Amino acid sequence: MGTTGCSITVRQAILSQARRLNYQPNLVARSLRAGRTGSLGVFIHPLGAPGSDLIERLLIGISEQASIYNHRLAIRFYQTDRDFLHSFTKSTRNEMDGLLVAGIFHPRLIRLYKAVEKHGMPVVTMCRSAPPRSNVVNVFCDDLQVGYLPTRHLLEQGCRRIAYIRSIDARYQGYANALREFGLQTDFSLIYPSKNYDMDAGRDAVRSWIANGLEFDALVAESDHQALGAISELLSHGRRVPEDVKVFGVDDSPLCALGSVPISSVSLQIEEIGMQAVDVLMKRINKEPAESVAIQPTLYLRASSGNYEEPGKQMANAN
Repeated sequence: MGTTGCSITVRQAILSQARRLNYQPNLVARSLRAGRTGSLGVFIHPLGAPGSDLIERLLIGISEQASIYNHRLAIRFYQTDRDFLHSFTKSTRNEMDGLLVAGIFHPRLIRLYKAVEKHGMPVVTMCRSAPPRSNVVNVFCDDLQVGYLPTRHLLEQGCRRIAYIRSIDARYQGYANALREFGLQTDFSLIYPSKNYDMDAGRDAVRSWIANGLEFDALVAESDHQALGAISELLSHGRRVPEDVKVFGVDDSPLCALGSVPISSVSLQIEEIGMQAVDVLMKRINKEPAESVAIQPTLYLRASSGNYEEPGKQMANAN
């Protein structure tokens, strides 16, 4: 046996023992030799009302895909720009190969992302309202379709007086686009603006419309919480759901199955966003071309929209 190696017999014995012990190579050591840490930073500003399950599903998607690449996750939560900077300064370039930023978008952090990338750490965001001209690589759900798909479905069901709780402009634009496709103009008396996504917003919207004597045969909310509050208020006024008013929510959260009427909802494909974001970030880490990705939402039909026969049926995305 030479001084720089081992005999075939010894090598075979080592490999046999490794197989017996189900030994896995030390990925940390391997990544260090390659100039990598084998770790991805994940910074999240939580969003969604309690019970919406958005962040949990996002993390499931991220963690499942990161495991495919044999990468660990360093997760931080923040609320303000200062929180982000405080957490980020505790992390060093040596601790992560790339950075994922999710949740509520912070425009003032764009300059930081660019500075981080200039020093060799790629950044990918998962934010609904990231400006398209910011040159931030972003993986997001197409909000225009989030408003368009449920409205189109209700119009196809014969509804013509569709009320809307307006919280996000792009989703509202999708609602208005669907109406125009069916030759209908937006009735602004049926639009209830709200900055809140909770049940009270849904209740307040229905109270306002009923107090003003407005008739409507359907309602599109922008969260399942809003939809649940609206359904509760409709029932308290003797309005049947879906016989008198059909209702849609957004998020496809666990709440959809908890109310007296199961809620039809728009899924934002949150897990898919997490998985795609990891794929895009890994491309950037490997210096491959990578662009922003728009994920298409999906409808899940339940009793609140009159879909009794196949509860929870998934509808295909819009073309």
